[in-house]
Amino acid sequence: MKGQIFIITSIMVLVTILLLRVNTQTFEIEEDEQFYDNYNNLRNELVNTIDLSLVNQESININLDAFIAFSTNVLKRKGFTEDVNYTVSINGNERTVDMNVSLKSGKSEILENIIIKRRVYI
Repeated sequence: MKGQIFIITSIMVLVTILLLRVNTQTFEIEEDEQFYDNYNNLRNELVNTIDLSLVNQESININLDAFIAFSTNVLKRKGFTEDVNYTVSINGNERTVDMNVSLKSGKSEILENIIIKRRVYI
């Protein structure tokens, strides 16, 4: 009888350890996917903000500052740290925006330098 209880207990412990391992691995994968999705969304929206500013003949600086403030608050609530620094250069009818974008969460971090050049015909 003691042997049967030992075998049943051992099987239950192994199943519990296996389930914990599977749950832990799945959580890490979902967190990484969510991190990269959030970064891609941030990057795309920064580019869209610049493009819409040019199409609507609005100030790139004002619109970028407003979007960065908004996205920082949204991402902060999700547990991410965002940092965006940029410079806008105007050379004739060409607008160049040089951005350094950083997104951090736990052990994950993405740093990217993005240069956006657009010609404006007025």
